[in-house]
Amino acid sequence: MESSVVVERFGLGSVVGEWLAEAERLPVPEWPLRVPTGAEAAAVLDMFGLAGRDRVEVEALWPGDAGGGRGGSVGEWSPELWHVVECMYRRLWADVNLPVGEFRVWPKLVEVGDRRVRVAALWAFAAMVPAQLAVQARWGVPRSVTVATLADVGVQVARSRRMWGWLSLETSGWVAAQFRGRLFWVGGLQLEPARLVCEAGVEWYGPEEAAGLGAGLGVGDPVLRLHIPSGGLDPVGVDESLGRARSFARGCLGLDPVVATCTSWLLDPQWAEVLGEGSNIVAFQRRFTLVGEGRAGESDVFRFVFGMSEVDVGGAPRGTRLERAVVDRLERGGRWWVRTGWVRLP
Repeated sequence: MESSVVVERFGLGSVVGEWLAEAERLPVPEWPLRVPTGAEAAAVLDMFGLAGRDRVEVEALWPGDAGGGRGGSVGEWSPELWHVVECMYRRLWADVNLPVGEFRVWPKLVEVGDRRVRVAALWAFAAMVPAQLAVQARWGVPRSVTVATLADVGVQVARSRRMWGWLSLETSGWVAAQFRGRLFWVGGLQLEPARLVCEAGVEWYGPEEAAGLGAGLGVGDPVLRLHIPSGGLDPVGVDESLGRARSFARGCLGLDPVVATCTSWLLDPQWAEVLGEGSNIVAFQRRFTLVGEGRAGESDVFRFVFGMSEVDVGGAPRGTRLERAVVDRLERGGRWWVRTGWVRLP
């Protein structure tokens, strides 16, 4: 089936059409597409951490007889829908060994009318789980880490619903990263193997300055980028993650990073002024040495604090101290910033 037919059927637009057309030309995956069924499907949804309304809706949309699935209430899936899932599955397989430092854009389908298309990536991810478990076991990644990382799927689905108001997966590209070994939930933080470079809002020193910092801090050296899950930053969990990070990278990823970096709105030093030294956010900041000048962070703050896709000061709630601090500063003409910081790993 040509992707142009799929684009017309679902009204996907030219950008998504180009993505699908490229994916359909990729090699046939080593393991054929097989969406799990029955108890196996339930186990995958458990690993994904899907709960409440999200789980109920996903189960109702699960593929029916056309895919040998559980018989979702929406009936048999169309060939066009299966084509979308197949293209995503091919993309996942093709990227399993994508070199560190390379990225892959995924289509945003959050506003597509068909609910099944909005979360089509979920079925590609579900089909990929057996291979994910097998591949990471060969790498020496503890199963507990792989399963903990898979639970981020449910986190992202819940975040997407909060932001848009309906079942969707806006951050499918973020989730896809874990299926190519670019995201591991270890302790209280998520670890992303990368290189020390300036890219996509992440800052680092120039070559001469970086070389003067010592071994392992040069441009292009391996690094673990830290990502903060929702509800994270408990100091004990952060300590555990940083304490395990380097040995995990050595043993499972074949890398020996000297430092970890974090690029986040949570590293804006202005938070210390409003939250005080007793805050977990401020305690987390104090671990890092800041680098660079930062970039405007209002869109990140509204996304993660308020669950809003756009900066809307007038429409933002003010129920918590954090929410009030965000709005008060902006109403006074201030700004919020995304900053990059680094910390040496033990």
